[in-house]
Amino acid sequence: MIIPAGLKLAGVKKIGDLNILITPVLCAGLYVTAEWVQSWFFTGLTWGKLAVSQYRDLFFIQSMSVFGTYFPAFIIIFINSAIALYLLKYKLKNANGLIFACIILYFANSYFGFFRLYFYNNDYEKITAQIVQGNISSYEKWEERGVTNAVNIFKELTDEYNNPGIDICVWPETAVARTIFPGGGLYNQLNDIAADNDITLFTGAFYSEIIDGEQKNYNAIMAFDGGDNFIKPYAKQHLVPFGEYLPLENILTDLVPFIANIARFESQLTPGGSSGIMQIDGINYGGLVCFDSIFPELARKSVKDGADILIIVTNDSWFRDSSAIYQHNAQAVLRAVSNNRYIVRSANTGISSFVSSTGEILQQTQVYERTVITQEVGLAKSMTIYTRFGDIILYLSWLFIIFCVILRFKTAKLGGFTKKT
Repeated sequence: MIIPAGLKLAGVKKIGDLNILITPVLCAGLYVTAEWVQSWFFTGLTWGKLAVSQYRDLFFIQSMSVFGTYFPAFIIIFINSAIALYLLKYKLKNANGLIFACIILYFANSYFGFFRLYFYNNDYEKITAQIVQGNISSYEKWEERGVTNAVNIFKELTDEYNNPGIDICVWPETAVARTIFPGGGLYNQLNDIAADNDITLFTGAFYSEIIDGEQKNYNAIMAFDGGDNFIKPYAKQHLVPFGEYLPLENILTDLVPFIANIARFESQLTPGGSSGIMQIDGINYGGLVCFDSIFPELARKSVKDGADILIIVTNDSWFRDSSAIYQHNAQAVLRAVSNNRYIVRSANTGISSFVSSTGEILQQTQVYERTVITQEVGLAKSMTIYTRFGDIILYLSWLFIIFCVILRFKTAKLGGFTKKT
């Protein structure tokens, strides 16, 4: 559908020498623009980006650190559009140039990936991180007894696998499925676990605070270092529609009253309004909670605001052992490459993983596995071009589309971009 759309925009009735050079670029630009629109429509439906399919091809995806998260899709659509046009057997002198352009683009992109993987300076200061995967049913842990059992399971695993070399330990999203208040019983219990094991403990939990006399409730990452200082949590910024909040609530409940009875959390959750960098012992930790991790701009903002490492906590047990659980983990690879940051990803029941700043999955767990994994992770300081400037390929695509639209109107009387010979 993208190729006909590109040809339609160009006003093409007959492919000419100029058309055949413009069309693949235009098609690729239209496609990445459509992916971008998809990420904003109805709070964002951006799960199935084309780049995710390439997360294992580390050579191919390194260019995201320069041109942005849509660049792999741009290359794929350009190459496929060019090949499709070539196979239409238009007898034009520039047709063979399309294939040559595909080869040059693919190998230039892969060569950059090779260079970044093997010659880029990755000599970072390192810390030792631990992930605890409790493998607790999503249905069990929401019960009152389940909360206590879950905390005990995570505590026992943390105690059992602790050693003096571990710096941080990460529990998954809603490992503690209750609201934690500073100074409360759960807060002190978790702080004691951090103190007893001489670690900084990160865990998914609910956090509440009063702002201007109104109580705000967050799905958060809370940090405990065993000391007396309260570390302000990271609050999830992109809530799940119909799961954590009801979009267009007033309108929908008027039109469909029963929708108000959809089981959600006991109280309305509030999206976080900032990157919420957690600074501990001179290290800046950036957080992402579950759904957050599929939105590139949130990871970018966190790194731009100073994060040395990214921590993702998620509860993927809802997906069971479906393809979604693997696709969600693949998103972490793209966030790591784009922003040159190591990622520690803790999932309730898989897949938990450590990802290097170049997208290599250093370790990962299996689904339905109760286990603990430990890994040295780097603290990167430099920012990528993407982190500094955003999705450059999007901006270039928009400029090219505007150029084509202007050219289309100016040449309308001549039949589009057709060049007569």
